[in-house]
This record gives sequence, structure tokens and C-alpha cells, in this order.
Amino acid sequence: MKYHNRPARAGNLAVILAIAAAWCISCTTVWAQPPPCSLSMDVSYTPVQHLGLADVDIDHFRSSALLFTVHISNSQAIELSAQLHVTLMVNLADGSTYPSAVDFTTVPFAVRPQGRIITNLDIGKTKDIKTESFAYDDEAKDRLQDVALGTNSFPAGRYVFQISLLQVPGLACGSQDVEYILQNPSRVELRSPRDGEETNEFPFFEFYQDADRATLTVAELLAGQSREDAITRKPPMLEKELKGQNSFLYSGGRPLEQGKTYVWQVESKIRQAGGSDNSLASPIWSFSVSSGGDGTSVDAILNQLEEMFGARYASIFEQIRNGNFSLTGKYSDNHSRLTQSELLNLLNELRNISDSAELSFE
Repeated sequence: MKYHNRPARAGNLAVILAIAAAWCISCTTVWAQPPPCSLSMDVSYTPVQHLGLADVDIDHFRSSALLFTVHISNSQAIELSAQLHVTLMVNLADGSTYPSAVDFTTVPFAVRPQGRIITNLDIGKTKDIKTESFAYDDEAKDRLQDVALGTNSFPAGRYVFQISLLQVPGLACGSQDVEYILQNPSRVELRSPRDGEETNEFPFFEFYQDADRATLTVAELLAGQSREDAITRKPPMLEKELKGQNSFLYSGGRPLEQGKTYVWQVESKIRQAGGSDNSLASPIWSFSVSSGGDGTSVDAILNQLEEMFGARYASIFEQIRNGNFSLTGKYSDNHSRLTQSELLNLLNELRNISDSAELSFE
């Protein structure tokens, strides 16, 4: 009997050892997993289109303007330690790319149970949020510094801050990108109507400016009045905010009258740090309105339609041009008659949704 019991005991021992080994492996696997993060963050920022030399200290990459705010939450009832790691990627308008133009990490700082709010203004300045490590891409620094010192503005391009939150010791708690598209409008040029030209009651304004927003102002020029006084007189005949446009067919303002002279100006605008606008104004040109003015409003209407829909419906406008078709001057909307002024207002409304609107020619 003893002889026969020995294999059974050996088998039972093997099973016990196998179970113990499996349990230990399971324990090892569980403890190898990192503990969950108790910190989380949300980053808010105001879009900025222009940064001046006074806004950012290039040598130390400290800012005097608010760029972003980090809201850190703590799910524990105890104070925890955290760090911020920030990398700046720069893609300039001339094609130059710097994946890690700036890379820095703060020293560990305390986050109380009620959380903490930190802005870019605090980094390197607040008592407990010092910089632990800081690295520049030398080529990127020289490029940014050369342009900024020469123009007092950072070069145009795409700037992306990747902000990461770390829970000490080194536990990644998420990251978020803050993107700025910087623009530096260099000029605003007026093209049509030319200075001193005669037009009809619906002039077609054409100009050049390289910002994405602009204000077109049209004002009456009274006898003995300077152009500067006329353009600032309130209310103007028209003051129109334009987005992504380098042309505008007069509409929405007070009617222009034959025999009178008017002035016009275009002011490009970009958003700078702090939320205010940085503006660049064109010269002030004049035009007069007469029945024999150059150009016709119906041609300008067709030009507006082609500008809005030409990219998607090139064949339609080619058919119109090749067939010498022209507008009749009679307009309707769902069989209701439209005046020319009403049509122009409708066109300006359609411009904002032209990507989703459809066009047909019959």
C-alpha cells in the first residue's frame, strides 16, 4: 500500500506546485502594471495670430503674454507632486520645419486635492515652478531670432506646443496640443476702383492683403474735407468685416448716389497676444459715382459667382464665357422678384456657405 501511494503523493505535489507557480506569475503580472494616474489636466488658450519680440523672451523662452492655461485636477485627498513637460514644434511658412525647437520640463511642484491652475506666465517665474531642464534647437533659435530681431515679430508659420502632465515619479497623465498659426501681414494694396475712377452705384472692390480678416470702409467725401477725415467720419456709408476675401461687391451699406465722391480703405487684422487686434491699413483712395461709370454691376455679379463657385464648377463658367452669356438684370428667389441690392446681399450671405451650396446652369 505504501508503494502504491507514493506516485499519488508525487502527483498531488506537482499539481500544488503548478498552482502556486501560476498564482505567483499572476501576482507578478498584476504588480507589473503601473498604478493609475490620480492627476488629469485640461488646457485652454486664446487663438493668437501674431507674436512680437516683447511677447516672448527668446533666450529663456519666457513670455510676458498669456498663451495657455493648464487646469490640473487631483482625484486624491492628499497633496501630489507633478511636472509639466513642453515641446514646441515649428513649421514656418517658408517650409522650414523644427520638430523640437524648444523642449523643457519643470521641477516637481505640489498639486493640492482641490487642484491647481498654471499658465505659461508661471513657468520659470512662480516660486515653485522652476525649469528643471531646457533645450533649444540651435538652428531653430537662430532662425526665429534673426526674423524677430529684424521685424519685431516671430516669423509666420505653425507653432504647436505639446503640453504633457507627469505625476511624480514619471507617471504620464496625458498631453494636449496648443496650436497657433502666426501671420505677419506685410502690405495692403488697393486695386479697383482705381484712385479717382468713376463707377456705377455698385462698385466692385478688389484689393490684396495677406491676413485672413480685413475691414472694408467706404465713406462720403464732402467738399473741403480731407480723405483722412472722411474715412473716420461716423457713420460711414459701409463698414464690412471680411474673412478670406480680396474682393467685395458693394452691398449692405447706405446707397451710393450719382454725382458724389467717396473714399475707401482696407485694414487687415490679426489677433495678437492679449486678445487685441494688430492692424495694417492701406492708403485711402477715392472714386466718384456716375451713370457712365466704368464697369457694369452685372459683370461684377458674375465675377462674384465665379469667385465663389469657380473651383467646383469650372465647366459651367467656361460654358458661360464661351457662349457669351450675360445676366439679364432680372433676378428672383423662389419666384419672388429681387432688386439688385437684395441680390448682392444674398450673394454675400451665400459666400459663408458656398462650400455646401450647389450651382446649376440652364
